[in-house]
Amino acid sequence: MLIYADAVRHEDAAAVLARLRRCLRELALLPPGLARHSRLVGALIEAGEFAQGLADAQHVSADAAMALVRALAECCALSWDSDFEHDGSVPAATLAACAHRLPREPIALKRPEGYAYYALYPESYLEAARQLRAPSWQVFGIRSIGTGLAAMVAAGFGAGCPSTLRPGGHPFARQLAADAGAIDMHAAAFAVVDEGPGLSGSSMAAVGRWLLDAGVAPARLHFFVGHANGPGAMASADVHAVWRCAQVHAASFEQAILRSKRSAHRLENWIAPLVGPLRAPLQDISGGRWRGLQSRPAGEAPPVHPAWERRKFLAETANGRWLVKFIGLGREGERKYLRAKALAAAGFVTLPAGLCHGFVVERWRDDLLPMPARPVGDLRSRLIERLGDYLGFRARSFPASDSAGASVRTLWEMGRFNTEAVLGAALAAAWDAWEPALERLSRALRRIETDNRMQSWEWLTAGTLILKTDAVDHHAAHDLVGCQDLAWDIAGAAVEFELSGDEVARMVARCGRLPDPALLCFSRLCYLAFELGRCHEAMAGAAVADPPMLAAAARYEEALHAALSSPPGATATHRKTSDSGTASAPAPRSAQAGDVASMAPGVDMEEQQKQQGQSQQQQQQQPRAVPPVDEDGSSVAGEEDPGAAIEPKAPKAGDEAPPGTPGTGEGICRRCGGSGRISGSEPCPDCGGTGHVTVGIGGA
Repeated sequence: MLIYADAVRHEDAAAVLARLRRCLRELALLPPGLARHSRLVGALIEAGEFAQGLADAQHVSADAAMALVRALAECCALSWDSDFEHDGSVPAATLAACAHRLPREPIALKRPEGYAYYALYPESYLEAARQLRAPSWQVFGIRSIGTGLAAMVAAGFGAGCPSTLRPGGHPFARQLAADAGAIDMHAAAFAVVDEGPGLSGSSMAAVGRWLLDAGVAPARLHFFVGHANGPGAMASADVHAVWRCAQVHAASFEQAILRSKRSAHRLENWIAPLVGPLRAPLQDISGGRWRGLQSRPAGEAPPVHPAWERRKFLAETANGRWLVKFIGLGREGERKYLRAKALAAAGFVTLPAGLCHGFVVERWRDDLLPMPARPVGDLRSRLIERLGDYLGFRARSFPASDSAGASVRTLWEMGRFNTEAVLGAALAAAWDAWEPALERLSRALRRIETDNRMQSWEWLTAGTLILKTDAVDHHAAHDLVGCQDLAWDIAGAAVEFELSGDEVARMVARCGRLPDPALLCFSRLCYLAFELGRCHEAMAGAAVADPPMLAAAARYEEALHAALSSPPGATATHRKTSDSGTASAPAPRSAQAGDVASMAPGVDMEEQQKQQGQSQQQQQQQPRAVPPVDEDGSSVAGEEDPGAAIEPKAPKAGDEAPPGTPGTGEGICRRCGGSGRISGSEPCPDCGGTGHVTVGIGGA
């Protein structure tokens, strides 16, 4: 399945170094404590990315950048050892050396996955290294994340500056082409450092094989890794052979942070200033264990993929229960925390109590229940409005760069590949009808930090209150989707709650922004293919079948099969029939003056929210036009009944409904593939020669 992707961004090297300088200046002004230590680790992470980008570019300044990483690792070690009281300082000469002869071209920086997603703490590698003794060490880090981790291992040994390597080739069969002259055969021991291992363990094995082939004795070979489970199911016999030669040392989050012998290092004491002393040890609710803490109707347990879940814990104090969830180390975690505060200020999520070195703390909402999978009545109506308001807020508040997510072509390739893997080549060929339109869809796409998790179990409700959970980091996850157009979340909500065409139209109207109709159709197909692939990837790696996951996979498969068996963008079999098939599509609401402005780096979100409130007060003081009402008091000219007086256009032969019908949009004509012609020159009778037809966008 095509599911994962590395997050790569391109930045000017001088700008990255300037940001590092600014970070170090700010650090010098902070008082001792966990917050300063957290910022210091953030500087280590950024310096590691800087060194990785220069090394991958084979630039002459890469060695100077790696020396900076090593110096910062020493500062992190001093801070950790002193319980965050002291951190030393980076020598000015080390920092200055990085500025010489920087490349003029942007460098490619890869997001270190373990720091961002998997609660991989560099301090745990420091602790792992200190368990070993040898007269001398040579340390090799595997790029990307191995730059910073290797520096921490070197700090633990008291060794010199590590070297970094980048194995290449197929992900399951990495090879290393490096000069063996870089190996110091006089070293007593050799450390190879990386996160993982992953499905194959071949990156570590490639470096290990390189050392063994150069004459390093197996007893001198050490692997420092993120877990003790060994290589995954895709490891070859040769990979296993290399791993058996090495002594493996797993950096343990549990030993370094959860159950540390030092009080200042324990997570429970990091959060105590926010929530008070804990009444009991932190309860690990990762890997789906949170399901047992919520009351749900029979048959509505959510599917769980443990590998995709963030580390999370439940804390019990005299002030109630608290959720403690990992959202990322360094700048990544700080950015997501600002998103959480902005969403809370707008009333969409629970207000976070604080951020503690990668973990966000917020109240566990015992007063709320999970949203039913199929809400009905007044709750369903309020949910549709809430969905529209929430997605509209995200669209206005969290814009994203053009490179922040998968391209339209990448999504198309994913959709076709996953479809063929599950449903066969014949049905996968239906994706080919979309290929001529990919360039146009790319031009229509306006990236935002999409939510990417619109499932029912991601929502809580009680009375009139509806809150979103897990809302800050799935646009920046380890999967390939990333930041997409608003259409992605609209399609996701339509699929997950089996919205009818009218319900989709109501939701879109409240968003305040109308996505491109064809892009919305395309996004729905891609969403189904991605979620189907995610389910199958989870089932393939599970030791025991998870019935909710099996049910989810069957639902996505049925919906995707139905959609691809119909014209592009057609609704699936789960679609609910609309009673107003002749009504025209609503115009989106115009953005109100009180909408939160786009949040750029460095903007104070609390100040933005204050300004928004002032703007809303001013707006409320102005007279507002009152739409005419009918005899039973419901609006016929406002948002509750949009476009009711507009005469629908006559449909073409290939249209599923008249143009303008709520829940429909423009899609590619299946008969002519979007060309508008058949048999070379004849106009296509289904689309009238336009290449497009009106198709449904609602449904499951």
